[in-house]
Amino acid sequence: MRKVIAVVSDTHGGHRLGLLNPETVLYEEDAEGNLTPYTPKLTATQTYLWDLYLDTIAEVRDYAGDDMLILIHNGDITQGVRYPEHLVSTRLADQITIGTQNLRPWFLLADVRWARLSKGTGSHVLGEGSSEIMIAEQLSALFPDADIQAVYHGLLDVDGVEVDYAHHGPYPGSRAWLRGNVARYDLRSMMLDVLSSGKTPPRVVLRAHYHQWIPPETLGLEFMGEMFWSTLALTPSFCGMGSHGHQATRSTAQQTHGMITLEIVDGRLGEIRAFKRSMDLRTKEQI
Repeated sequence: MRKVIAVVSDTHGGHRLGLLNPETVLYEEDAEGNLTPYTPKLTATQTYLWDLYLDTIAEVRDYAGDDMLILIHNGDITQGVRYPEHLVSTRLADQITIGTQNLRPWFLLADVRWARLSKGTGSHVLGEGSSEIMIAEQLSALFPDADIQAVYHGLLDVDGVEVDYAHHGPYPGSRAWLRGNVARYDLRSMMLDVLSSGKTPPRVVLRAHYHQWIPPETLGLEFMGEMFWSTLALTPSFCGMGSHGHQATRSTAQQTHGMITLEIVDGRLGEIRAFKRSMDLRTKEQI
């Protein structure tokens, strides 16, 4: 038996550089107070991201084939209002609409029937995971046959393979030769904590938040004469680089967008596949 888990994160709906479904309909009042529907115009970055997103969903659907496809959105499904200079709309309700529309293709095109939304950073998700909670409710109303819920920190058992998922996790690394080191240290610490409590570490640990892709790190530990293995994966984002991002990344020259899938075959972890694309953020000029 085979199952596929699709993992996407950091879509930041409501940000002018975040993911935006071009079919999204919002409302504004005209001069006489009548509600008038309108569709937000996508920025160049949003057009690029949406095309990549739909291509990725199609690839993941084909990769899963007739096998069960599970969706995990691992946090920051909306932008929030802490950084208002890049908002599509100042209305909080619009971010919920955008976030809901962004996930609809998974249920319409890829036939997802089980999804979990992990609660992201408070400043982005309107406090205490409010965005994920409301979007899960909206999606459940649209797709009543699907099991959709919001959680802070999940532990999913897929045919005996445990997947630990949460939004916040280790820093990817500040230098090329350091990338992945903190992830390995975090993973080792987590495994030792779990083993010391008499339990088995999860086979896969999923984290997000930093909008940066690093190849999955797999670690083996011997404990009480028995070997245990865990793999940690940090997912990239579906959000462009705004002013805060340039500052936070110390002017990184490259950004990677996309997602990953986990393959579970006959109760064992199979392939971890990355669906991603990188772009150069620098302004190119020649004299």
